[in-house]
Amino acid sequence: MGSMSIRRGSSTRLWELIDPRASETGIRSALSQILDLVNSDWTLDRPIDIGSPNVRALLERHRIATLVPLDRVDATNRAWLRTKHINIAASHLRMRSSAGRILASLDDAGIEARVLKGLATAELDYPNQQLRHTGDVDLALRPDDLDEAVQILKASGHRDHPTPFDPVLLYGWTLDAPDGVEIDLHTRLFRRSPLDDELFACSGEQLRSVPGLALRPEHRLVHAAGHFIISPPGTRRMSGVVDIARLLRRSDLDLDEVRRFAAALGVEPLVGAGIRVEAELSERTAVLRALDAWQQPDWLERNTRLVAHRR
Repeated sequence: MGSMSIRRGSSTRLWELIDPRASETGIRSALSQILDLVNSDWTLDRPIDIGSPNVRALLERHRIATLVPLDRVDATNRAWLRTKHINIAASHLRMRSSAGRILASLDDAGIEARVLKGLATAELDYPNQQLRHTGDVDLALRPDDLDEAVQILKASGHRDHPTPFDPVLLYGWTLDAPDGVEIDLHTRLFRRSPLDDELFACSGEQLRSVPGLALRPEHRLVHAAGHFIISPPGTRRMSGVVDIARLLRRSDLDLDEVRRFAAALGVEPLVGAGIRVEAELSERTAVLRALDAWQQPDWLERNTRLVAHRR
């Protein structure tokens, strides 16, 4: 992925880090407009042109069609976008229903879980949870609880996903729910960082849409930023950058706690690099000044591909 030590430099390079096709017609402009819209809390009323095949493919590839309000596109493209919104909303209903049943089953068995990624951040960090396109259900479990959790789910009709976690280096498990929803059970936030009692000792944040707890905001930011930057080129999503932006906009965010938790997991340089990408693009000068004191990526981290758990 080139250097992960993202310093103050060309925004072109940053957009290409997010999407290698950023130089194609309309791509960079659409990404920039969407980030501006997000940072305005969707108050900007500038129109967004989604008429070209390039831009429509971009919205689907990065799971960001839900970020574009219908009234920001012209009438000729509104039907296409409305269909996307409706289909994604229907998938969200299925995911929340599956997550609710799974969390209840795990709780009945005395297995503690934390809701990760899309389902959590959609509710807690966006003004409307439908804005955040979520593709699957991600849950964190203690490593010792994984086998029992898998057996509970299989007993209720879940089946192994066709591409499950590496069977040799087992860090979690992926299953398909009876309704087709992908369920990802994680025993690590990153491969180098097993989950420990600290993650579960924190009370987290109560969710309303499903009967469970999410990570606290600082820990959600560590996960989002690290997950984004470690993803191989061509697989990063703008939705990850938007998650970082939404978390950085929280008035209650403690950036010192973000750094402490990232360091405890051994991913401070990587998380800092992921945060820096968004902070550069959104010109968050206070965040950039704080990041200058963080541990920077070393040669190994800059020149090897360290793949995060994506399931």
